[in-house]
Amino acid sequence: MASEWDLGSRSELVLGLGNFNGLVGKWMDGFDGVHGGYGFGERNVEGRMLLEFCDEKDLCVANTWFKKKRKVAFSAGGNQSEIDFVLVDENSRKFLRDVKVIPGELQHSLVVADIDKKKLRKVVRREAVERRMVWKLKEEEARAKFEERVEELVSVDTPDIWSCFEEGVLKACEEVCGKKKGRRDLGDTWWWN
Repeated sequence: MASEWDLGSRSELVLGLGNFNGLVGKWMDGFDGVHGGYGFGERNVEGRMLLEFCDEKDLCVANTWFKKKRKVAFSAGGNQSEIDFVLVDENSRKFLRDVKVIPGELQHSLVVADIDKKKLRKVVRREAVERRMVWKLKEEEARAKFEERVEELVSVDTPDIWSCFEEGVLKACEEVCGKKKGRRDLGDTWWWN
């Protein structure tokens, strides 16, 4: 799990939600910035390991930052504990409005994180794309040059005819038509252009 949190970009809101089987306890005890001081019960070894992991990765246990009457997310055999947590990047904690437990009939209760949608801004990532200007092949002269160049580059006698054909057509297209660099939004289908 440690490698999954080695994120290159901190511009995204990333939440880690799950049953971490650790008790982080009621108090901060040296984990300022990671533990909010509103936990439940006593800390165990697994809870300490989770807090150390969060400290190393600049995360915080979001459940402990909100004061709640109902903190128990797991109950079985008369034992109650808070082992289901929401982990969030310290810089992204401002986007959380609340983390709460919704009780149910099962051993694990549902843990819900409310996100302030107004504070999030839509990020449109753009990516540079190289396009071959194939529309130039509509011209008679360009099409004739292209066909001539493909005949020179593509050999039928090669063992891997498909690769030879692919490389030849692409190279001929680049030489005759040229390339154009453009930008597109991620998610757009570039081949229609």
